[in-house]
Amino acid sequence: MEYGGYFVDEKYSSIVEPNLYYDSVLQPGLTYTDKFQGDAASGLVKVYRLKSDGVQDPKTPASDFSHEKAENELIDLRLNNTQSKSKKIHQLLANAVPYSMADEHLSQAVLDCKQGWQASGIACLVNEGTELSDTAAITAKNIKSVVLAARKAVRKGQAVANVVLASVETYTTMLEAAGDQYTPVVNDEIMQTGQIGRWLGMLWVECNMIDVLSSAKYYDYAGELQTVDLTAVDFIMYDFNAFSIVDNLESIRLKDSENFTGTLAQVEFNSGYRVTTKAKVAVRKHGTA
Repeated sequence: MEYGGYFVDEKYSSIVEPNLYYDSVLQPGLTYTDKFQGDAASGLVKVYRLKSDGVQDPKTPASDFSHEKAENELIDLRLNNTQSKSKKIHQLLANAVPYSMADEHLSQAVLDCKQGWQASGIACLVNEGTELSDTAAITAKNIKSVVLAARKAVRKGQAVANVVLASVETYTTMLEAAGDQYTPVVNDEIMQTGQIGRWLGMLWVECNMIDVLSSAKYYDYAGELQTVDLTAVDFIMYDFNAFSIVDNLESIRLKDSENFTGTLAQVEFNSGYRVTTKAKVAVRKHGTA
């Protein structure tokens, strides 16, 4: 480095500048349920659902019982989505930089895998939810009617519309239309990286992953790899109790290498995703999706 013909020292900082990451929007008890987590030690969780006979009609007093067959069904929740990453940290290179190379790359690998874990969850919601028929562009003038129409669809599916994952475009339009009717919500888990608030009785979460990613992948409950188009998604409105995520492995470690002098920074997660009731998830898209 030279100042006016005079050479001065160069200093390499020991602080690593963080990379940019998407909003962290998938949180248990807020945007998905982990109620089946206790059964997730195996690779496949089978969930019982009792068959409903619908609304019971009245009878006259002193009537006999009419016996009905008790029936149930099984919902498969397959833990078949693995996020894994292993970084080679040569000791020679680690000694030549002023920061802790292994620790920093391990932290980055964790964040990269969590991004993939989240993208797969969004893909599951879009793929296994119910796509709404209305595809008109959302504006500040029509967003309230669009949102209420989606809410009507979820309510008719016998669910509670309690959360909306919205694209940045939709979330911004919502803020414009809502004005002082929008109520910010302080939640440490989401507010660290995302935006969250309430409007029209629903929890709104800004999900910039919808805007930036053109598609996302996940393995569905049948074991098939699904590549899901995200380009036209405006929002996903749903009952979070109908969206399950379970995990049966979370491994984060630094391991001495056996075939070179140095360390392996390794991360591995294994999870399963399932929309357990399709009618409880409404996916709103625009244009010619």
